[in-house]
Amino acid sequence: MKVGFITRDDEHVQGQLRSAPRLLVYQVTAAGSRLERSCAFDPAADRSTHRLEALAGAALVYVAAIGPSMAARLAARGVQAATAREGTPIRDVLRSLERRLRGPGAAALLPAGGPA
Repeated sequence: MKVGFITRDDEHVQGQLRSAPRLLVYQVTAAGSRLERSCAFDPAADRSTHRLEALAGAALVYVAAIGPSMAARLAARGVQAATAREGTPIRDVLRSLERRLRGPGAAALLPAGGPA
């Protein structure tokens, strides 16, 4: 499955989607994770549209904070928002997701229609 992370330093979950300078999208499987794409955003550009477009194909996005309207916009695109404490290492979240994908109930983590 594809998972996005909002970040400023490419190493930690930081900030909220609408003001994020960077977005990383990883392909996550039970066997491991790999960076699929890294996106940088122009602060003068639309604060949300480009970020939402960059999440195309992702099932989940980790943020430090999110408002209800942005969560609804993500859900409308089939992306689930998940919060992590500000500064949580992305590698820790990836390892946790990999473990969960190996365990019982892993199918519940995957997007409808099977592995992405």
